[in-house]
Amino acid sequence: MAFHLGCLRALHDRGILAKVRVISTVSGGSVLGAYYAYGPADFETFEKNVVSLLRSGIQGAIAREVLFTAQLPKILGTLLVTGTLSVVLGTAGIFLSLMRRLVGLPTIGIERGLAAVARSLPIWASVTTAFERALARRLFGSKTMAEVARSDLEVIINACDLRTGTAFRFGSRRSSGWRYGEIAGPTPSVAKAVAASAAFPILLPPLIETFDFRKGGREYRDTVALTDGGVFENLGVAVLEPGRSRDITVAYPTTHIISLNAGAGQMGSEGTHFWWIGRVGRSFSAVHRKVQDATYQRLHKFAESGE
Repeated sequence: MAFHLGCLRALHDRGILAKVRVISTVSGGSVLGAYYAYGPADFETFEKNVVSLLRSGIQGAIAREVLFTAQLPKILGTLLVTGTLSVVLGTAGIFLSLMRRLVGLPTIGIERGLAAVARSLPIWASVTTAFERALARRLFGSKTMAEVARSDLEVIINACDLRTGTAFRFGSRRSSGWRYGEIAGPTPSVAKAVAASAAFPILLPPLIETFDFRKGGREYRDTVALTDGGVFENLGVAVLEPGRSRDITVAYPTTHIISLNAGAGQMGSEGTHFWWIGRVGRSFSAVHRKVQDATYQRLHKFAESGE
């Protein structure tokens, strides 16, 4: 958030920020970007409030939601009931799978049934829902994605659906995922969209939400598991790239793209990364960086070709 505040300050000081017509946010950048779009209309008040938030931190607000509201019994219930049953069902599924492979028992139907039961277990609350409530209390209130505070600004907040491994985008015009269609029910809240986009998977569980969707002329209800948008595309530029079909995703005609990359720079060479946590983390970072590099290569090619 501090990094992106500096970027917005620079763009504001140069008279560029007021010319921006679409803002697409990902991960932690969604907190800052959404507050710019849905918070105070004048930049000075926005900047002052963000500095105050950075000084106090949002961790305490999340902790208060977890410990001192109705979220606590819901979280404990989810851990005790759903967590325990998930372990039992998962263990049974692994055992049956081994029996099927080792001795040829026809257990595939039972395995699928156990998996279906596991998917239907309730998620009453989590640290991520507490994060959503803290965002609503501290920054966004009950504002919906349609209630942008700045005129002539379109907003997309990017998340990733873990069920399908595809992008899920909350927008001020429409919210959708191409595997599901467009949300046909009530307009999602800004706090929900930001919590989903910023649910860094190593620290926060996905936000489990059920929406009414419209796709191919029919309406239906389905459940998504939303996590950090950076899992799918961590720069938020995919919806702005030329040539994207509006029938598939949110897409905008674009003359310029300004990408604010809050990455940590080049990797250091310290450590052997032999142990599990280190090697998995390092592997994730390497793959993540290569995908990001490929995105930048595409953007440069669009610029070179005049698109």
